[in-house]
Amino acid sequence: MEKGESQQQFLSQLLSYGSIALFIFLPFFTLFLKLFYIRRRYTYVDHLIFVFHTQTVFFMLLSIYFLMDLFGSKPQLWIFTMLFLLYLIIAMKKFYQQGYFKTFVKFLLLNLTYSIVASIGIAYVLLISFALF
Repeated sequence: MEKGESQQQFLSQLLSYGSIALFIFLPFFTLFLKLFYIRRRYTYVDHLIFVFHTQTVFFMLLSIYFLMDLFGSKPQLWIFTMLFLLYLIIAMKKFYQQGYFKTFVKFLLLNLTYSIVASIGIAYVLLISFALF
């Protein structure tokens, strides 16, 4: 097997495990939202539906990014990341109906918490992918 083929196979396997890991992390993100908005009357399912909506927007933006890349355009990933983060903070503001300052602080804390957990998850997925490769 050539080096290029093995790299493609590894990346394909990594993408496969990554999408499964992202699906597994959705309940954790929902739990974080439940804890951050504990005094609100929302149930866990309400938070989970909110998370499914935001992840749908994330995958739509990611699909647009890859379609643009496929058709020869050179999109900048940071633009799509900023669009998603902007959507997320606006969605949190509208859904939870809190002030801008509270929403922004919770947005920062939520993303920090999720980034730490996601980093651990990414390391775990990399180890599994490497071990099964």
